[in-house]
Formats: sequence, structure tokens, C-alpha cells
Amino acid sequence: MAYRWRLLLVAAGVYVGFGLVAASFAPIVGIIADDLGLTLGQMGTVLGAWQFVYLFAAIPAGRLLDRVGVRTGLTIGIVLIVLSGVARTLAGGWFSLLAAVGVFGFGGPLISVGVPTLVSGWFDTDERPLATGLSVSAPGIGGIATLLLANSVLMPLFDDRWRLVVLTFAGAAALLGVAWVAVAFRPPPDLVDPWHRSEGGRVNIGELIRVPIVRTILVLAILTFFINHALANWLPEMLVDQGLTRSGAATWAAVVSAVGLIAGLTIPRLARPDRRRPMLIGCYVILGLALLPLAGSWGAATIVGLVLMGATRSIALPLAMLFMMDSDDVGPANMAGAGALYFTAGEIGGVSGPVIVGVVADAGGFAPAAWLMGGVAALAAIVSVRLANERGATGPS
Repeated sequence: MAYRWRLLLVAAGVYVGFGLVAASFAPIVGIIADDLGLTLGQMGTVLGAWQFVYLFAAIPAGRLLDRVGVRTGLTIGIVLIVLSGVARTLAGGWFSLLAAVGVFGFGGPLISVGVPTLVSGWFDTDERPLATGLSVSAPGIGGIATLLLANSVLMPLFDDRWRLVVLTFAGAAALLGVAWVAVAFRPPPDLVDPWHRSEGGRVNIGELIRVPIVRTILVLAILTFFINHALANWLPEMLVDQGLTRSGAATWAAVVSAVGLIAGLTIPRLARPDRRRPMLIGCYVILGLALLPLAGSWGAATIVGLVLMGATRSIALPLAMLFMMDSDDVGPANMAGAGALYFTAGEIGGVSGPVIVGVVADAGGFAPAAWLMGGVAALAAIVSVRLANERGATGPS
């Protein structure tokens, strides 16, 4: 296997560790809230804590990646994520749990910005759709693992001690970080190293913001992250509210993630430049419709909605990344900065999604929350129409 693909594999492993720790609360969020005496609204602030920190840390993380390089940046990121996972197991109440989750927000951007920067630097235009699909699907693997293992395997194994469950996921993330270090810091001696293509530059954030297509994608990032982070944290509870057991809800949430993983690995490869924008519009339209059955009771409509939800919510991120990678005004040299901007904007939605859904659920249940998320998806489809009409630097079309 060529070194660049081995490098991508272990970088994706770091991203899996990201997903393991990020999703470690989702299958057992109700259990944690009951154990610590937290309301759903308070738990929503905890679930959104790392996204809030991420919001302010992403651009500095992009600059740090430019200075220290992707190798070191991803290593620092996974260390901080593991520390966050361990600190969660020591929390005794709302504030300490909030702080522990917040630590994740410092490490997260180093990984979610660093991995696309690696892809942009090591892979050419023809290889990027597959490499991007593989890398951005990696957190979903971590999410699937937590959903399948938390309630069905680890909680019974550890006598319902949720802290040991979270610690197990943090330990797995640490092992994936060791694999990254072993490969990334020991390249073949005869390798023509392209790291310089994505390291050592100076990102001009102001110039990137002035690129029309970048601004449009930043708006889409806010709306997409609102939905994705809300679902990542609350979907199992929404399904429990429809009458499923916790294990059943976690299993169906894992099905959503599995469908998303398959879609993320296959659909971006079909996204030729002339297809990307209509694909993105269709993605948001279908996602909005798929969310609506969550406002009702469990049945066939919900099952269909979950499958469609998994297929659509996972491809918006790689499609947006491909737009930026292929833009003449971004490209490999500015990908760290563009990625930092994307995730900074996205985490505005990432913070507000779990918090608002938690507050709405406290006030009126999960049905109005489902309608709210469907409306956000519809708005994203409308914004995507503007993207389809732009003729800025989007690469060949």
C-alpha cells in the first residue's frame, strides 16, 4: 500500500477516536443526567460545551497547524481528546462535566481541520473524492461503535457504571493515536515528502472570507452542523420518546450512522464538479423530509426517515470540502485556513443544535424539535440554490 494511503488510514483512525469520545454520551445521556441530577436543558449545555470551545479554537488551530505541521497537530489533538474522555469520568456535577467536555473543543479542530489539510496536500484532484469520503466518514465509525457497544455490551459488563464505559472509549482513542504516531513520524526513507505543500504557510483569513463561494459554504456549515450535532446527541433519546428501549434506540441510531458511513464512502466518488451542487440541494431536501417522522410515533415512516437521514446528513461535509479543495482561491496552500473557517462557522450550529433541542424538548417534547430541524434543512436547501448559481472559483464545471 502506498505510504499516503497508510497515512490516510491512521489519520482516519485518529478521526475515529474523535468520534468515539464525541459520541460517548449519546447512548447513555439519560443515564448520566439521572446520575448527576441534571435536567435535559442542563445536559444540552454539556453536550454543546465542546462545540462552544471549538467555535473559538478552530482558527487558532488552523494557524497552529500551519506552524507545527499536520503530524504534530493531529498528535496534540488526539491527546487533548483522550484527556477530555478521562476527565468526563471524574466529573461530579454539572460544572465539572461541562469543563471536561469543553476540553474536547481544543483538540477537536486540530483533527477536523488537520485531516482535510492532509488530504489536500497528499492527494491529487482525482484521488481527493475517495480520500475525503474515507476520512470524513471516520467519526461515524466511532459513533457506530459507541451506539452498538455502550448499552448492549459495556454497561452490562461494567454493572451499569457509565464512567467505565466512557473511559473505555477514551482508551480506544488513545490506542488509535499511538498508531498515528507510529506511521506519521516514520515515513519511508526514499519518500518524496509533500508535507511542505500543506505546512509552513500563513493563512489570510480575511482574503478567504471575501471569496463568495467560501461565504456561502460557511452559512451551509452553520445549518448542517446544527442538525448533525443535535441528532448525534439527541437521536437515541428521541427514539426512546417514541417508545423504543434504550438498546433498541441505540441500535437504530447505529443504523443511521452505518448508512451514513456507506454513503460517505460511495457518494462523494460520484460527485463530479458538474454534479456537486444539485446533489447538495437534493441532499438537504431529502434530509428535511426524513426528519419529520421523528415528530410522530414509531412506525414504518420513522424507519424510512432514519435510513434517508443517514444517507443524506453524511455527504454534505465531504461535498463542501471538495468545493473548497478544488477552488482556485483555496487549494492545498490555504486549506488549513479554509477548514478552520468552515469548522468555526459550523460550530455555531454545533453549539446551538444540542442546546436548543434540549431546551425545546424540556418545554414541549421532541416533536417540535423535529419540526425545527426539518425547517433548518429546508433553509439549507434554499441557501444551496444560491451556491448552484455562483460562478466563482469552484474548479471545473
